[in-house]
Amino acid sequence: MVATELFQTNHLANQWSRLAEKLNNSGFRMNLLSRSDTSISPTFDRKNRNTVAQIVKVSVLIPVGFLVAFFSLPLAGPATQTESRLRLTDNSDWWSAGKSDDSDESIQTQERKLPDSNFRILAIQLGEKAFSRAALKLGKTTLVERGDAAGGRTQACYVSAEGLKKIYLVFEQGEVDYAFYLFADGPTWTGSEQCRPSKLISQSLLTGSGIKLGQTPAEIVSILGEPSVRSEKKLIYFVHSKEKASKEDLERTREQYPELSERDFHDSYDFYDLGAYIDARFRDGKLTYLGVLKTETY
Repeated sequence: MVATELFQTNHLANQWSRLAEKLNNSGFRMNLLSRSDTSISPTFDRKNRNTVAQIVKVSVLIPVGFLVAFFSLPLAGPATQTESRLRLTDNSDWWSAGKSDDSDESIQTQERKLPDSNFRILAIQLGEKAFSRAALKLGKTTLVERGDAAGGRTQACYVSAEGLKKIYLVFEQGEVDYAFYLFADGPTWTGSEQCRPSKLISQSLLTGSGIKLGQTPAEIVSILGEPSVRSEKKLIYFVHSKEKASKEDLERTREQYPELSERDFHDSYDFYDLGAYIDARFRDGKLTYLGVLKTETY
């Protein structure tokens, strides 16, 4: 797979000014409102969790390079890890959707929810505990850290232990998102030697929703529905929905903000924004790369 074919998702902090400019040029108008306004969209201010962005114009094309900026405040912080860590300063991880990209390509947001099974692989659900659960399932591996601040990302890589073709499964956590990548071969990258071999990684490995390498575009569409972008070599999905926070999340968040009144707290935190970005790449009509990214933010 050629690295330049990949769409990748920007993080908020180092791209916000460029996002605002592009949104304004596209017909967006950004206003600061109270979360009690029923027309609001996802928040963007990490320092003030009650500040939100109102999208006045809908059904616009959103630059791929700024997708994650829609979902700026994580529901929970990074999980504590006991594995060894390696700090790298390059961006050779071509498969990652968590690094910066200046692509002018654009896709349209779909307002719908994808089943949770799409964010699960090897019974490991994307979230703050994905690294620790992967370590239990596949063994401990060195966590590779790249980038910094909003562009930072931490990765746990596993590779097939058998067969001529290398199959990779990488879990990734950024400042506001969680992701996994399943792909066959591809260009080498710095840090790939840290990938831990596992007999559980193979061509037949399935996501919770039944996606696996080697499937056709039609098979992917039958599982995920119509994509936001379709071409001969790729299917791109960008999906957003508003979800009700669980009792556990509300209790945890309430502890962080005891100064808020009951009304202000529930206006701000009863619901969160669920965003998903799925990138399916094909060679000779067969799936060779799957990137699944998820954000849960207020």
